[in-house]
Amino acid sequence: MHAFNGMGKLDGRVSMVTGAGSGIGRAIALLFASEGSKVVVTDVNDKGGEETANMIRGNGGDALFVHADVSRASDCENAIREAVKRYGQLDILVNNAGIDLPRAKPSADFSEDEFDKVISVNLKGAWLMSKYAIPEMLRRSKGIIVNIASVAGIRPLPLAMPYSVSKAGLIMLTKSMAVEYGNRGIRVNAIAPGWVSTPMAVRAASAYGTTYEEFTKQFLQRIPLGRFADPTEIAKVVLFLASDDSSYMNGAVVVVDGAISIA
Repeated sequence: MHAFNGMGKLDGRVSMVTGAGSGIGRAIALLFASEGSKVVVTDVNDKGGEETANMIRGNGGDALFVHADVSRASDCENAIREAVKRYGQLDILVNNAGIDLPRAKPSADFSEDEFDKVISVNLKGAWLMSKYAIPEMLRRSKGIIVNIASVAGIRPLPLAMPYSVSKAGLIMLTKSMAVEYGNRGIRVNAIAPGWVSTPMAVRAASAYGTTYEEFTKQFLQRIPLGRFADPTEIAKVVLFLASDDSSYMNGAVVVVDGAISIA
């Protein structure tokens, strides 16, 4: 992350990034700050969230950390309230918080609790955050929401039905909100990453009962670009969707997967 130099694409804007304590969320938060945005970092992991906020401040940026479990309406409402209390507005919401499952298995083998937990964070969480952010955006007749979906929401990830279903739902949530709020100044788009080098990818290897090395080798054979993405590569596309560069994009799903979903 380069220090803020006063000529960023997000100058004067306030953004919130959920699940920003690590991985893609942290990369987005750092990039947004370097482009001039004040950043509200949320995560259930206080240590990771505070680290991200401190990294931003250490580079001359302005950040606030708010603890939030996005599956809880009260936490989402509080996060938006704290953001507006501190900065007076909210311009950009990035719904990045997401979870996977400890073990890969066929659809009928998942428990009801496992299914509910993934849906409540990955899908309901994005809706809840949007539910409380949208009134603030409507107050100023402008706002941008970017949802971090997955190619698993377009083409199912084997033995990961709840995750795939949650991401497919997130894509439809994106389209629904884009149609409803586009004429009121709010643009809503989604990004569908493929495999990214993050802690979640390491956990996925364990869920499939293999080492990270074996796991990456298996999937690299199917990725035409021959590698996993770096979180910053995903963050740059999110920045595009969160900036005026994408001013006529609304309801779009941008696939950033090295072509694995079509190979």
